[in-house]
Amino acid sequence: MFLLRQCFVLIFLTLFQASSPASLPSSATDLLKFQDSLPLHSQKLLPWNQSSSFSSPCQWPGVSCYPNKSFQVKALNLSGYGLSGILNNSISYLCLHKHLNLLDLSGNHFTGAIPHLLGNCGQLNTILLNYNALEGSIPADVFKSKKLVQLDLGYNSLSGNIPPEVSFCTNLEYLGLYNNYLSGEVPSEIFSLPKLNSLYLNTNNLTGLLPDFLPSCAISDLWIHENAFSGSLPFTLSNCQNLTVFIASQNNFEGVIAPEIFKGLLQLEVLYLDGNKLEGEIPQTLWGLENLQELVLSGNKLNGTISERISQCPQLVTIALSGNNLVGHIPRLAGTLQYLTNLILFDNKLDGPLPSELGNCSSLVEIRLQNNLIGGNIPPEICNLENLEGRIPRQIGRLSNLKILALYSNNLSDIIPSEITNFTKLTYLSFAHNDLTGEVPFDLGKNSPDLDRLDLTSNHLHGPIPPNVCNGNNLRVLTLGDNRFNGSFPVEIGKCWSLRRVILSNNLLEGSIPADLERNSGVSYLEVRGNLLEGKIPAVFGNKFSASIPPEFGKLANLQSLRLSSNNLTGSIPSGLSHCRKLIKIDLSKNQFSGKIPSEITSLEKLESLLLQENKLSGAIPDSFSPLQGLFELQLSSNMLEGPIPCSLSKINHFSSVLNLSYNKLSGTIPGCLGNLDKLQILDLSSNSFFGEMPTELNNMISLYFVNISFNQLSGKLPPSWMRIMASYPGSFLGNPELCLLGNDARYCRNIREGHTRRLGRHVLAAVIICVVISMALLSTVVYIIAVRVLQHKYHRDQSLLRECQSHTEDLPEDLQFEDIMRATEGMSDEYVIGRGKHGTVYRTESANSRKNWAVKKVSLSGDNFSLEMRTLSVVRHRNIVRMGGYCIKDENAYSTRLTEKVDVYSYGVILLEIVCRKFPVDPSFEEGLDIVSWTRKKLEENDECVCFLDREISFWNRDEQQKALKLLELALECTESVADKRPSMRDVAGSLIKLHERSVNDRDIRTKKASSDSSSSSSCMQEKHDSNSRVGAISMSCTHV
Repeated sequence: MFLLRQCFVLIFLTLFQASSPASLPSSATDLLKFQDSLPLHSQKLLPWNQSSSFSSPCQWPGVSCYPNKSFQVKALNLSGYGLSGILNNSISYLCLHKHLNLLDLSGNHFTGAIPHLLGNCGQLNTILLNYNALEGSIPADVFKSKKLVQLDLGYNSLSGNIPPEVSFCTNLEYLGLYNNYLSGEVPSEIFSLPKLNSLYLNTNNLTGLLPDFLPSCAISDLWIHENAFSGSLPFTLSNCQNLTVFIASQNNFEGVIAPEIFKGLLQLEVLYLDGNKLEGEIPQTLWGLENLQELVLSGNKLNGTISERISQCPQLVTIALSGNNLVGHIPRLAGTLQYLTNLILFDNKLDGPLPSELGNCSSLVEIRLQNNLIGGNIPPEICNLENLEGRIPRQIGRLSNLKILALYSNNLSDIIPSEITNFTKLTYLSFAHNDLTGEVPFDLGKNSPDLDRLDLTSNHLHGPIPPNVCNGNNLRVLTLGDNRFNGSFPVEIGKCWSLRRVILSNNLLEGSIPADLERNSGVSYLEVRGNLLEGKIPAVFGNKFSASIPPEFGKLANLQSLRLSSNNLTGSIPSGLSHCRKLIKIDLSKNQFSGKIPSEITSLEKLESLLLQENKLSGAIPDSFSPLQGLFELQLSSNMLEGPIPCSLSKINHFSSVLNLSYNKLSGTIPGCLGNLDKLQILDLSSNSFFGEMPTELNNMISLYFVNISFNQLSGKLPPSWMRIMASYPGSFLGNPELCLLGNDARYCRNIREGHTRRLGRHVLAAVIICVVISMALLSTVVYIIAVRVLQHKYHRDQSLLRECQSHTEDLPEDLQFEDIMRATEGMSDEYVIGRGKHGTVYRTESANSRKNWAVKKVSLSGDNFSLEMRTLSVVRHRNIVRMGGYCIKDENAYSTRLTEKVDVYSYGVILLEIVCRKFPVDPSFEEGLDIVSWTRKKLEENDECVCFLDREISFWNRDEQQKALKLLELALECTESVADKRPSMRDVAGSLIKLHERSVNDRDIRTKKASSDSSSSSSCMQEKHDSNSRVGAISMSCTHV
């Protein structure tokens, strides 16, 4: 036995020694020393310590080794890890790796100067230190290594001159010094480097003349914009025959552009010379660049004409020549440029007519010709373009053979000219998403029997809907939503047998839907919400209607979406809807439906969303759900449903969004089979009668981020995965006295059960004693007489109190503030709740002055609840109902009890504040009575340095990124102005976000496509090396949806 124990100890010690750090290779030890030299919070960002049990550092994150060699580190890629500290204190440990080839520390928060040691560090050929906070000058020692191929120091705070020792790096291919504070002249030695192909010097304070370029120039990307270079452009630039991108905007270049420059630049694709002082004519040699895509010469002093030779640049996407002294006509051959998207020629002296050939440029997104001398009519061919602004010309009516006219999503204004009724062959007409006003021509469609689709969505059109739009019975799609059309629902639409899709929502239509739609079985989608329609619902669809759903709905075989919410519909839900096999969404919420939920509906295979909340449905939830269904949202809250939760719900494979069964009469235990819904995100079972212990299977619902099981009779432990939800939403678990909220503390949970048992025993004993006392009281005459007198006295006292409460409300302090109520109820704590109802929650509080109790009711402003409550409480008189003494209303809604677009803007502003401040709307760290809006404004008054109270992570960002965060803060404060009229619209908010986004990505696309191919060993590390403030960017962009 002793021998066995000795063997065991020996084996244990051997294993321990084998895994100890002392046995790690030296390369691993050096890496751990580098980690230890970092600040503590940065050490935790590197998981090397946890990985030290692996004998090979080659398996550690960010570390790459040479194959078939003993732990020799080849590359160290720590880009974007969020590391900080003084780089000079840590770099020595990395340089102990003699075979290190690539060092990428970009996208971190390193400070201090660039270490001199880097020049003799291993076998480095790639050094990437961009996007940090390094300061000081660039040490000349960095350029000692002839093996250096890539060096990127952009987006730091470096200053001083560029060392001439850069000439030692004869193998250098990429040099990035952009977005720093470098000054002085550029050493001519840079342009003598034989292999340099990417040079980024933009956004510094560099001055002087641009040096001459040698015949051996290999540069392909040259970015020097936003500096202070002066003099003329050297004609030796033509020696750079591989040049594809030349950006020299915002400098002080002057003089005439030498024609010789462009003779050798046949590969040039991007040329930006805007914002200089260049003079003379545009060289004719420039128009011979067949690969040129972007030409930007705006903001100079150029004169002369725009040559017809512009057609020899067939790849042109952007032409920007604004702000010069150009004269003559716009060249007609510009119409041959099929890729042209931006034509910007404003602020010149151009004259003559607008060439009709521009109508051939089908890709045009922007034409800006203001402040010129252009005359004549707008050619009708321009109407072929899809992204223009201004008024629709009446001459458009001359296009009698036009079949398709699509001018949607522009900024077109004024009225729709009556001449469009002349289109005899028109099949498709769309003016959607513009700013058109007035009435639609009455005869629209009368001469267009082939009209197949008419879309006028989202304008400012009013008047009646033209009755002849379906004159040829070929109209299939009619979308006129989000306008101001008035009058009755056109009878002619109901008789249009070709119609398949009709959207007339959000207008001012009134009357009833024509009964002809009942016989029109071809309509698969009809949306008329947001109008003034009334009356009995016909056998097809509805609006603000009463009565029941006709059984004829089941005949709509192509019906995919049925939305009848927020009406006064009654009766039962017809089971015939199950014949609509293509139904994807059923929304019958907020009506008066009663009866049981048809099991035929819940078994529809294509059904994705079933919304039946806020009705009067009863009975059990059908147990007819199928694994083949696509259901991902089920809303049955605020009904009178009974019975258990059916287990067939857990068989739905794609149930991923919402299951809301709250405010019903459901009972039984929560079935463990719900744990199969591992994709479900929201579960609400609150305010029912569920009982029993929480099933352990619920821990498998790994996708949940919100749960509410409050006000049931549940017991047992919470699933461990739900503890994080409880930390965010503690109110979601109230009202379950036997529920153990400390899932890992068995002793605490046992005490809850034992305490409940002891309380139950005491209650039983108390009940027995009370029964004995009552029995004795009934047998005692004396006690009886005393009891009667006590009751009479109490009655008179209650009557006196009732008269006092109903007479007036002078005891309510006139200076009562909302903060007083919040303070008295401890932020509307559940401890003070004395009642809950459909229209709000009632709290008990006490006046600080009079020491009298008051009932405070919190009422929602949504829907009709608020107006109904105010009318009721202000006039009701009953001995069991206290009289309303006053009200408080949030500043946000004080000006109107209707929720408007500005309220949405306010809510969006709160979301932005949550993001940049990393706080909850009512955060526990706030002082009493403050929310996130008032807290932010208070912090701004106390401290001018905004960054100090934003998300701590922002303080580690560079200045440019911090400025973007402050822009978001500024936008959030505008959105949360207390006066609604001072808030921007959501369109303005979206525009601000788009501009902020464009500034961030302005330079990136052009540079990335070149830098990514410079070296295969670091291709994954060379992203986003561009200047976010540059005016260069992707000119052709798709719309950003916010």
